[in-house]
Amino acid sequence: MSTASTTSGDLKARAQLEKDRVQRHAKQVKSGLTPLKIYLLAYNVLSALLWLHLLVVTTTFIFAPRSTSIQASASSGSTNFFTRLISSITSTTNTVGTFSHNLPKPIVQVIDHLSGSYNYKNLGWWTKWTQTLAVLEVVHAGLGWVRSPLGTVMSQVASRVWTVWGVVEAVPDVSHSSPLFATMLFAWSLTEVIRYTFYSLSLLSISLPLLNYLRYTTFIPLYPLGAGSEAFLSFSTLPPFSTLFSDLIGRLPLKWKSKAMKSSWGRAVLWKAAKGGMMRSTASSAASGRNWGWMELVRLGLFVIWWPALYVLYTYMLKQRRKVLGKGKTVGGVNKAR
Repeated sequence: MSTASTTSGDLKARAQLEKDRVQRHAKQVKSGLTPLKIYLLAYNVLSALLWLHLLVVTTTFIFAPRSTSIQASASSGSTNFFTRLISSITSTTNTVGTFSHNLPKPIVQVIDHLSGSYNYKNLGWWTKWTQTLAVLEVVHAGLGWVRSPLGTVMSQVASRVWTVWGVVEAVPDVSHSSPLFATMLFAWSLTEVIRYTFYSLSLLSISLPLLNYLRYTTFIPLYPLGAGSEAFLSFSTLPPFSTLFSDLIGRLPLKWKSKAMKSSWGRAVLWKAAKGGMMRSTASSAASGRNWGWMELVRLGLFVIWWPALYVLYTYMLKQRRKVLGKGKTVGGVNKAR
């Protein structure tokens, strides 16, 4: 009888202790919602909702059947995509036609289906301003409101903002009809919905094992898809490489050209550049008349460094995944705004 009474008393004591613990946790969460945390919570919730909207619209575009008029528009868009992508390497238009003609029909159909997403339900407009909103994350890190390193946040945000304004909006005749815009946006939006939801719950000291798993797992397919789409979308906006040499020579100061004319090798270089300029009319028809400028050179440079940067970041994220999930650690309750 005494033993039963003791056991009953222990159970009641444990229940009371658990009740007190839950109440203390609730008070801590409530008291922990400072004006700064309320602002960060509002920012992350708003960002999650905006990216969720983009994810829903993009997914609808990807899986929705196309009408005849939309299919015709998409087909012309995919032709433009092939033309730009291949003519960046060669200025021979026959090469473009041969390449696209030899592709398997299912691949051509997929590219046609994914082309033209920018104008679908104002998807492009929502994308550029939703992504631009992320500039605030640089401010958050710079002011010390979040734990993320400022350099990391700046590089991540700058890469996305450059893709939106320095590629998509800068060359609309190529990017707006490109199938790579749809694949890039799908990867971006799904990643960001998970990320901002994770941060929102972390501010409330809530940890969901499934959300933790998704945050440290979905990047495995999505990161190469998003980064690869960004890189090749940027590459497809470049003028033909056959005109790069003549454009660079043509921008040299006149006095440098005059000095070059005094030597045999200088005359040979200028003659080669002149020949390239005479051939530009053929090349420019495949590249919408665009020439090499500082923005095109920046895109080319970024395309080159994209791949080693992708490898470094991807392997780092794999290590972080093993560190967090491999040892069964939880990451809720920690606020890292990026």
